[in-house]
Amino acid sequence: AGATRPQLYIRGIGSRQFDAGSEASVGVFVDEVYLGRTAGTLGALRDIERVEVLKGPQGTLYGRNTIAGAINVITKAPTDHLAIEADAGLGNFDAYNLFGAVSGPVLGDVVKVRLAGWRTFTDGYMRNLQTGNDAQGIDNYGGRLRVDIDPSSTFRIGLIAEVLRDDGFSFAGKNQGTTANANAVFLARAGLTPILSSDRYGEFINGDNLLDRNVETFSGKVELDIGGGTLTSITAYRHNRATDDRDFDNTSLAVLRQRSDERSKQFTQELRFTSDPNGPLSFGGAVDWIAGLFYYDDRSVRVDTFNFGIDSVIAAARGPGQVDVASTRYRTKSIAGFAQATWHITPTVDLTLGGRYTEDRKRAVSLGTTTAPGLPLVSAPFVTPKLKDKFSSFDPRITLSYHPTRDLNFYASYNQGFKSGGFQYVPFTAAQASVIFQPESLDAYEVGFKTQLIDRRLTFNGAAFYYNYKDLQVLRVVAVAGGGAATLITNAASSKVKGFELEFVARPSDTLEFNLSYAYTDAKYKKFPFNATTDFSNTRLVRAPVHSINAGGQWTIPVGNNSLQLRADYALLSKFYFEPGEGNAVYGNTTPLTVQPSYGLLDLRATVRAGSFRVSGFVNNATNQYYRRTVLALPGQLIGYAGAPRTYGVSVGWSM
Repeated sequence: AGATRPQLYIRGIGSRQFDAGSEASVGVFVDEVYLGRTAGTLGALRDIERVEVLKGPQGTLYGRNTIAGAINVITKAPTDHLAIEADAGLGNFDAYNLFGAVSGPVLGDVVKVRLAGWRTFTDGYMRNLQTGNDAQGIDNYGGRLRVDIDPSSTFRIGLIAEVLRDDGFSFAGKNQGTTANANAVFLARAGLTPILSSDRYGEFINGDNLLDRNVETFSGKVELDIGGGTLTSITAYRHNRATDDRDFDNTSLAVLRQRSDERSKQFTQELRFTSDPNGPLSFGGAVDWIAGLFYYDDRSVRVDTFNFGIDSVIAAARGPGQVDVASTRYRTKSIAGFAQATWHITPTVDLTLGGRYTEDRKRAVSLGTTTAPGLPLVSAPFVTPKLKDKFSSFDPRITLSYHPTRDLNFYASYNQGFKSGGFQYVPFTAAQASVIFQPESLDAYEVGFKTQLIDRRLTFNGAAFYYNYKDLQVLRVVAVAGGGAATLITNAASSKVKGFELEFVARPSDTLEFNLSYAYTDAKYKKFPFNATTDFSNTRLVRAPVHSINAGGQWTIPVGNNSLQLRADYALLSKFYFEPGEGNAVYGNTTPLTVQPSYGLLDLRATVRAGSFRVSGFVNNATNQYYRRTVLALPGQLIGYAGAPRTYGVSVGWSM
């Protein structure tokens, strides 16, 4: 729901926290650089070579450890010959995109450069019927410069600079009230009824939601081949500024507007040594190993300003123009050491051992101001003393694999995962701000196989996993005394996650390809007493559908020296829950509205290639399926945020 609020989940594990006081469960890396702040995680994804998804705890090979998995984005590198690409497209919702890239050598074989730039715009599919403007759109532009310098065959330097800009209207939702009152609005004066629209993609909202994001990233990678292996250094600096200004209640009433301003400066340094399989440090090829150090320094500030409108209970009590401000300054320093070694016991049996030690030192100072003392949200001005804590963990990894042939691999693994503790999200009192939530830990057991069959035309992979997940950090918006609300992050006592996955990829001919994958996930809170009156034990984790299916097919039809390519992809999720409680009304009159029924999305694409030109037409969500991306569950009001309806368009590309 919006570029600055990603909610990434793998095997039922993820996080809804997108503030600077929390860590992500699913780590995102771009060109081996960890993106620490979620407000800057989702970029344009243009000029990308590939995207890798790693399931389960990660930490013994690179970067910062992640408890649920990692998403690695690898951008296109400079080429050793002149290459030019251009692309332009149009679509519904007044969408258009422009892209261009040029790549090649500029100083013989020593210096190669790639420069890419893009512009993407769409009006958005949510319409504000009160102002006539649209939300849930894209207004993005940016560019990336990559420079590869190879002074010698043993010394390599890679430099990357990237800028990203987002403007326009942010996300917007529809008020669903409660099961008792569809017109209920949090903190609205009694007797007021908002104007509601029956249009799934339209609502009367008092003010438009605005987004302004600026991200700059600079990184340098140096590789030096020395006796027995390769020494690698990756240094990166990232500056992220994001402003999200939105109508909090998403109704025609002037109740509450929230402006979130976040600024972060991130510095990372990684050093690692990788053995040469043919070098003396691999002991005749018996052992391959890697060892490294990682340093992470993040300085962030978040300021949330709440402006109460004339239709709020606060304005009714104190008059118009009331403002609350909650802000926190954060500092995180982390050091880690990691190592992994694979012992080739026999030509067909490998044993991998790894481990990581992480030590995080965090501190924060929170403050709040108000023009309406005694009333929500900040009932009284406050300043906390310096909050600080240290979190550390050693996380081992062990994998035993058996590969009787190059096309068959069977494995069993154990991984331990760690997610650091942190500070509360937008606290309204010193007492709330002083509650430091503790780290999560995860014991992950997995067995599986990977195969290439029928002359490598059939890929058949499978995995079964069991997670013992402790001290989950769970975010909920709860009511507090005086009619206000607080966003609290607490540690659930324990959870169990188990399941299995199957994946097929078939290539019956050089022109046909089919893929099918299925995942079964059983994820429950085993012990989760939230407070004295609410217990979520034995209920399902949020965003953890039991069944998920992905299927696709591609047919390439040669036409002389040209081709027509047809592709279809379908993704199906079974029912899941946006909030704890499995939709049971015993947990509150908004809980039944947090159920997301099963839905499937069908995408279609046709591409004609003729020489250096390419013309593509696409339809996403071809069946126009309605679904919600997320919800905001407030005390006495639920707001749902719809996913994109059917979108379609055409693009023309050229390359040489």
